[in-house]
Amino acid sequence: MKKILYLSLAFLTLTCSNIQAAEDSIIRMIGKEENGYNEPRYTGSAHRYDWKDRFDIELIANPDIFPWSSRRQGSVFEKIFNDLAEKEHIVIILKYPMRSYAQSADLFEKGDDSIKGLFATYYENIPYTKNQYIYPAFFENNVHVITSAKKTLNLKTRAELKNYKGVYAEQDYFSSFVIKDFENLGITKVKDFPEAYKKLLTGEVDYVVGSYYPSQIELYKLGIHDYVAYSKMPIWKMPMFLRVRPEVANHQRVSYLKKYLKSASYAKAKEEGMQELLNIYKENTAGIVPPTYINVSQPEETNSENKAEEIQKQPAEVK
Repeated sequence: MKKILYLSLAFLTLTCSNIQAAEDSIIRMIGKEENGYNEPRYTGSAHRYDWKDRFDIELIANPDIFPWSSRRQGSVFEKIFNDLAEKEHIVIILKYPMRSYAQSADLFEKGDDSIKGLFATYYENIPYTKNQYIYPAFFENNVHVITSAKKTLNLKTRAELKNYKGVYAEQDYFSSFVIKDFENLGITKVKDFPEAYKKLLTGEVDYVVGSYYPSQIELYKLGIHDYVAYSKMPIWKMPMFLRVRPEVANHQRVSYLKKYLKSASYAKAKEEGMQELLNIYKENTAGIVPPTYINVSQPEETNSENKAEEIQKQPAEVK
């Protein structure tokens, strides 16, 4: 009888552990019924930890710039920052209020006490503000030149982009200083990624400029990832910051956060998290049929990563 009781308790414990593990899962898959492919949903980590020395940093996130943040899909950094929580007991909590992100950012600048910080902001020269950036940047959002896999651009300087016709997608997330460069180089805006890549692959433009991870995700979703190539090196680098009110920035625990952001541990967590994200889209969009404007026969080389090595003749750093 005792043996049966022990086995029952063991089974119950195992079942409860499995249920807890499922509840604690950071990544779930959503969207197949809508889009024909699965997309990741990163769940928040606010209730995952009960450490007595836990330090929370609540940040307002933009609801429309996945993978950095999305009301529907969460943020890839929910997964990446899990390492920060485990090692330093610092939990980044992303909030998506009903008001627009622009309204939240405006209230933050005006000193609204209810908003402690903003997530994934670019550096801007805002005069007289007391709100502070946490250095170093938690991510470098690199911008690449994207071309057709069959067409080369022989660039020695960034200024030479002016000799070609280029576009960028309005839904991509660029800093104001990079957009100003786009305007100076004659790079024009189109409404979204599908329009940008259609113009590229039908020969209407010579290149698209896009931030590395969001643009790759969209290429997978459109079924055209193998038809384009990326510049070997980024043409612009856009550091992304956590930006907080002074009482948060000056808290002694933030010094641990700053040290962590410089660590090899964080670099590893970041690299693995971003690669996992791309692998999810690569796997789950494998059956997507390319748009009708694509010649559906396979391109001469289907591995765009290998093709990128050949196609881009920029020097190590384009200025």
